[in-house]
Amino acid sequence: MASSSPHHKSAASLPQYGFGADVDFDSLVKDNHFLFRVYTPKEPSPFADDSEPFFVAPKFNERFVRSPAETDVLFGHDNHVSHAGTYEDVARHMDWTTKASSPYLSTSFSFIWSIWEALRRYHLGIKKDVEIAVIDASALSGRAVTAVQLLRQGLPSERRSEHWKWYRYAQESQSVLVYEYIPATAIFSSIPLISLLEKLPSYFLRQSLSDSTRGSALATIGWDYTEKKRNYRQFCQDMSNRFLQSTPEARLTDTTAGSVRLAMAFLRSWFHRCVVEDFQTATITLYALAFSIAQWPGQWWAQEHSELWDLIRATVLSIAEEVRSTQGDQTSKEIIRLQCVIGGLEEAVERYKGQVEARERKKPAHLLSPLLIPPPLRPATMPTSPSPFVLAPPSGVCSGQRAIVTPITPPTSPIRFTAPKLSPHPLDHPAQTPLPASPTASSSSIGSDRTQEGMLASDDEPSSPTQSLSSTVVEFAEPLVETQFPAESDLVSTLVKPPSASSSPPPAEVASEAPDLDLPSLPSPLDPCDSHIDFDNLLPFPARVVDEEERPIHIFDMQTTRSERTAQRKPPTIAETASCLVTGFLVGAFITLCLMSPQRRTLLTHLT
Repeated sequence: MASSSPHHKSAASLPQYGFGADVDFDSLVKDNHFLFRVYTPKEPSPFADDSEPFFVAPKFNERFVRSPAETDVLFGHDNHVSHAGTYEDVARHMDWTTKASSPYLSTSFSFIWSIWEALRRYHLGIKKDVEIAVIDASALSGRAVTAVQLLRQGLPSERRSEHWKWYRYAQESQSVLVYEYIPATAIFSSIPLISLLEKLPSYFLRQSLSDSTRGSALATIGWDYTEKKRNYRQFCQDMSNRFLQSTPEARLTDTTAGSVRLAMAFLRSWFHRCVVEDFQTATITLYALAFSIAQWPGQWWAQEHSELWDLIRATVLSIAEEVRSTQGDQTSKEIIRLQCVIGGLEEAVERYKGQVEARERKKPAHLLSPLLIPPPLRPATMPTSPSPFVLAPPSGVCSGQRAIVTPITPPTSPIRFTAPKLSPHPLDHPAQTPLPASPTASSSSIGSDRTQEGMLASDDEPSSPTQSLSSTVVEFAEPLVETQFPAESDLVSTLVKPPSASSSPPPAEVASEAPDLDLPSLPSPLDPCDSHIDFDNLLPFPARVVDEEERPIHIFDMQTTRSERTAQRKPPTIAETASCLVTGFLVGAFITLCLMSPQRRTLLTHLT
């Protein structure tokens, strides 16, 4: 049983060189299951799939770049009819001047001829990314034909002058012509040439290698692929002689482990995918290719050693079992990893949903405070958000009103004053009625602790609400402004200075005189008790005595002082202007010199 199998296989297999008596593709494909095509890969389309052809004949390139509707109009609906071919078709394919319009694609039954031809293209071509595609020959039945079969069909009267040259080439390469296209489903795999050279059996390699050339795949090749006039027949004879001259142990190793190793290199990507899904198909396919490689150097020697087939089969089964086990473990680990990833994503989504719901349920905080907003922008109503810092009005004043809530500004974010330094007296203006005292931005930047001395002082000294408000703001705003903004301390002292008792008119008079000042009427958020609010003292700074006779600042003073400071700016001197002009001229002259100089590249190199 074991001996009958190899005899049957060897009788149907192709010889080392050329065809035998049978040249019909449909009969040869029953025992020769693989075709090989040498090609230079192109950039695949991002939308390509297995339903599209992997290789397309030059004549039909236009068909497969059009839409199906355009293809039906131009070429008709019968796009996949089996085609036997004629002598004119094979002549057009063999002639290099008309090959661009050929309806065929070249393939070969011989794996070693494909390696030999790929190495020749690698050496002579500009592109080095030469690959060999392994094709399922049975998937091309009805559209494939041997080139020798078509050349034999030609009549002597229609044969061209290159007929015998083409015939010899088709014979030695065991050429098979595929009509129109090769589908992607018929491709087992595509392997770069360099990857295959590293897996060749020992009789294809040099026997003695130096350490400097051992790492290069091309340096290990046992034939001279750089020779201009190459003879494939002679190459096959030389490789067979090397195999037969080696030791029996080396021959057994090359025909068993070496053959399986090269077959695995051809089918690696496909085998790893298929061995898990269809174990039997994967093992039979790998065994068939390894058997073809094993008998190539000497068919008669392989027939005499029937143990080769059992060894190859056992080796293939061992490899398939190991690969399937490894793939199964990797698949299980990948499944577990993906499950963990999905679980983590679900937890993250749930956590994010909870944060969103909590954010939606939380009421927005009112961050605006009347103490932080200038009077023209101050809102008409007070914020209603709860706060632990509540300013209660003095007893007996505004007893019917609710407590005023004031947020605390952190001491690390002081309010910067941008108003210019003002003169303490107005210019060219009659005495105007001062504005009502209102809280300023400086009072909101004071710290949150109040000293015991300040509390006792405020309790022991009875004073009017207006004087209490002004003295509190002054004694805590003045030191902070002097520490951080010494140049603007006068402004703050003046802004927070209340009018004296003798010159301060009652509120009714202020309201009556406001239209004379042409000032906009501004709503006050502290209308009922704006003159009786006692601000919270947050920073323990020493109190300062304020001169009661200094008059408060008016808005006209701010406008006049700003115009005076603008007029007092020092104009640039003649020396400064001349220096700027000379500097600009020198810089421009240097740039022009660099651009127009023939040595500008050297200058730029030195500068950079």
